[in-house]
Amino acid sequence: MISQTARARVLPALLALSLTLGLALAAIVSVAQAPTAAAHAKYDSSVPAANSTVTEAPNVVTVHFAEEVNPAGSDLIVYDTKGKVVSTAAGKVDTSDAKTMTVPMAGDDSDSYLVVWHTVSLDDGDAAVGAFIFNVGSTAKAGDGGGSTVSTGASAAAESASSGIPGWVVALVGVLGLVIGSAGTFVLAGRRSQAKG
Repeated sequence: MISQTARARVLPALLALSLTLGLALAAIVSVAQAPTAAAHAKYDSSVPAANSTVTEAPNVVTVHFAEEVNPAGSDLIVYDTKGKVVSTAAGKVDTSDAKTMTVPMAGDDSDSYLVVWHTVSLDDGDAAVGAFIFNVGSTAKAGDGGGSTVSTGASAAAESASSGIPGWVVALVGVLGLVIGSAGTFVLAGRRSQAKG
């Protein structure tokens, strides 16, 4: 049989233990859910802009990326609506701005052009690929999208491993765990004292 003084000492210890376990659980969940930093030279903007309509086909397409691009392994290719390559040379990284690539093109009578890009990050060597469309004429074509990005390589696994759960949700789950754990400790301590008292 436990005395009142022993119970008075055990209850704060149980509360401290549940609080510690709750905080540890919240910390583990938040670390496990933290998004991984994935550096890719992804599409940022372009001239012509993705899904834009220009009055005539340009002679050069310029694409700006989110980070510096390694010239080795990076390229831009422009296709017309029939799938014919209309870029007249390989894409080149701008020597004064490694986040920018250009590719010359010879427009034909196509209404839309597809720009396909693949990059290798100068920072960490991660690869990324994507494409966008721009139109030529007076109005945009329905259903055209642009600026899409698909990552490839080892970092794609790291990106898909992150759950995408917002930090506030993780914090809320942690706080709820603390509240439920503390309430459970009070209920159990109360039942024990009633059963023995």
